Amino acid sequence: MSSVSEKRMPEQFEESKGMTALEFPHFPTRMQAFIWRNWGIVPVERLAGVLRAEPADVLELARGMGLPVPPEVDPLWLQRGYITIIRANWHLLPYEQLMDLLQWDAGKLAFTLKEDDFLWSKVGRLKPDTPVLRYRALTSDEMARTARIKERFAACFDTAVHTEREGSPAAEKPFDFLRRFDPRPEPDGRQGAAPFSENRKSAAERSASSGKENGVGFVELSPVWTLVYPDGSKPVQAFVRRFADRLERQWGVRIGIAGERQSSPSQREFTLTLRISPDASLLAESHELEVTPGRIGIRAVDEPGLLRGLQWLTQEMDRQKGPLLPIGKTIRRTKFDLRYIYSYFAVYGDPLMDEKLDPYPDGMLESLSERGVNGIWLHCVLFHMVPWKEAPELSVGWERRIAGLNRLIERAADYGIGVFLYFNEPRAMPPSFYETRPEWKGHSLNVLYPALCTSHPEVQQFLRESTARLFREAPGLTGLFTITMSENVTNCYSRAAGGVTDCPRCSGRRPYEVAAEVNRIISEGARSAKPDARIIAWTWGWSAGLGWKEEDTALAIGQMPETMSLMCTSETGIPTQVAGVPARVADYSMSVVGPGELSLNSWNAALERGMSAMAKVQMNNTWECSAVPFLPVFDLVEEHIRNLRHSGVTGLMLSWTLGGYPTLNLDIASGYYWDTESESPAIPVKQDVLGRKFGKNAGAIIDEASSKLSEAFREFPFHLRVLYRAPQNFGPANRLYLEPTGYESTMIGFPYDDLPGWRHSYPADAFREQFGKLAAGWQAGLNRLKEAEPHIAAEGKEEFRDLMNAAEGAYYHFRSTYMQIRFVMSRDAWLETGDSEMRETERRSMLAIIDEEIRLARSLYDLAAGDSRIGYEASNHYYYTAQDLREKVLNCLDLRERLELGE
Repeated sequence: MSSVSEKRMPEQFEESKGMTALEFPHFPTRMQAFIWRNWGIVPVERLAGVLRAEPADVLELARGMGLPVPPEVDPLWLQRGYITIIRANWHLLPYEQLMDLLQWDAGKLAFTLKEDDFLWSKVGRLKPDTPVLRYRALTSDEMARTARIKERFAACFDTAVHTEREGSPAAEKPFDFLRRFDPRPEPDGRQGAAPFSENRKSAAERSASSGKENGVGFVELSPVWTLVYPDGSKPVQAFVRRFADRLERQWGVRIGIAGERQSSPSQREFTLTLRISPDASLLAESHELEVTPGRIGIRAVDEPGLLRGLQWLTQEMDRQKGPLLPIGKTIRRTKFDLRYIYSYFAVYGDPLMDEKLDPYPDGMLESLSERGVNGIWLHCVLFHMVPWKEAPELSVGWERRIAGLNRLIERAADYGIGVFLYFNEPRAMPPSFYETRPEWKGHSLNVLYPALCTSHPEVQQFLRESTARLFREAPGLTGLFTITMSENVTNCYSRAAGGVTDCPRCSGRRPYEVAAEVNRIISEGARSAKPDARIIAWTWGWSAGLGWKEEDTALAIGQMPETMSLMCTSETGIPTQVAGVPARVADYSMSVVGPGELSLNSWNAALERGMSAMAKVQMNNTWECSAVPFLPVFDLVEEHIRNLRHSGVTGLMLSWTLGGYPTLNLDIASGYYWDTESESPAIPVKQDVLGRKFGKNAGAIIDEASSKLSEAFREFPFHLRVLYRAPQNFGPANRLYLEPTGYESTMIGFPYDDLPGWRHSYPADAFREQFGKLAAGWQAGLNRLKEAEPHIAAEGKEEFRDLMNAAEGAYYHFRSTYMQIRFVMSRDAWLETGDSEMRETERRSMLAIIDEEIRLARSLYDLAAGDSRIGYEASNHYYYTAQDLREKVLNCLDLRERLELGE
């Protein structure tokens, strides 16, 4: 049992709203459901402790259901998958037993529910009334039903085949994607690749230093070349070392490396020389390259620009399939000087506390940098990062977090990447905090915790001084981005519906005044310690629902320092007319391409103020389907980034917590980060990327397939409620219910069977048909994509498999959502009608849907078994486990049996 002494949750989290926990009739008992869902995730001894059973009892119950005994338990689940565990047990365990399962106390669970990306909202802002779960022996009837589970499990998931498959090289366990970002082997650890000139003589001969192709001459890098770099910079040394290592690893060529003081380039031939030449008229990272038969030069406005020049040479060699560079001059002027992104797998709540949970290992930093990323971000809570005299107990461990932050800053700099923190401040405090500081208390109406009133001088002082302290403790921190109107309570208007607050100080002010003031205070604090700190104000939530008028954004901009940047979500406010239903984009979308008029107007107001303008975009995926690492809708990605090049925007936030995986989408987007002038023939970006990765013929087929996927995706029935509450993020893992659950769907937590919540303003028929169109069109694109496989170049096979997995996984989610909509509609009609013929029609419809849902669950299970990225998203962890997909099959078989028996 847990040694946790404090099991009493704060009253704010005790609300059940009269809802009792769901039953799961496909299991004979709730304790078996508990064992099933946690098998291979939580150690057997801990499961036994929760049930007050012996481990042998738990093993026997598991063996009876056909589960592998003993299980192979991965400790990463408790470190990186605790949200999956919480969700799986939300309807099975009361709080006390949930804490026993996690080995947490009430303080940690409460913090996680409050701070781990709004988890309390994701579970529905209620804890179902759940009885204590204890072990008992099975009855004879339950034993018979358990034997049926074992039979069904064996029939649907052949254990012999499954075991062989999991042992094969193609199989992956959950979290295996982490290994993809292990440090790459050093060149001296290679197995001895032959030099390029020996391996690929035909290519060398056609494109040797004196040769020409299409009128372009080439030089070949060989061991006679020396790379000369500016002395005195650790990051530049890292850029140079990685370039040389990759050249050797990929092409078997090792060139010399020398600092300026070690070499006299003017007296030597065959030098690749790096030089910094500042130019205030150009954006950061701008650079130019010149290739001549005996000299190659890269001149950049700053150190990161040298890295981008070296990366351009690497891409050019990939185009030529060898260490060959076209003779001539290339000028690349930066168009977007900031491109920052979130880690695909960072632990959201307190990511800097545990060194083992590194959110940005070097392999990921390198892969992101190669795709043009020059910034990363992570979540923080201010009083965790610096000491707070008002509540020192909340700052315990701040030194450790700051040390972790500084280590990350130093490592990221070696990849030309700066570090940003997500600033959602100041955080609301529990009622007990205000007992000794009643004058600090702000808005408290209908919120979890009352706000710290940012109109109070002492709160302002805390915010300003603590922000300054943060930059003094982490001087290499690049900057912050703020959200002032988010789901967290961070000022008296941040969650004040309709702009109505019960704070006596703020009620006489306008929401935009308070938001602008918070941003101004944060900026002043940061820049007092670091004058060049980049502070970004995100306009997310500056909306009518929180009391903002149309002109208020411009008024807020006028009250913020011109040294700040203004960031708007590019798609916000774009009108949609899917299925004839008028709506507007109120959150992230890839199916609706930005920018919209609202963002354009805000950016223009910022530019007139002298601020820089930034766009928040999603280049990989959105809540339209976040269970795959990216949606291969290249046309939509390209259309969006092209539009932004003419918007006045000079910075991009490339993802929220979803969408941080290094993918083809980011490769394509990166082709638009610079204005490029070159003497070599220009190749369209998408054609260039796909040709480099997969070969010309395969690239053309993939391009055509992606166009089909892009057109299909435009059919997505966009609405904020659809994004958050429909089942497309859970797909086949969402269970079917023969009787209505009575539960409302939650924000990316539990879809349940809440069709009205899923569809919101869409008529049920139209909603069903839109997902049907989406799934059918997506399947057509997927079929075309499969036709590229025989043409894939050898070096592109692994990336093509990743592409296929993402496209196929998205299809299962879209198709299953369509089937679930149909099931709920048929079920409700079946329950409501008294007509026997109609009942029979709907019964048959449900049986057919159940059969397809079984196929979809099994197909997704097989796909996820070979690709650990499927079903994962950083702030939600795994949406489903292998056990969840197996359970869905049991759920469907149980429903089919009940329908066939006429229940």
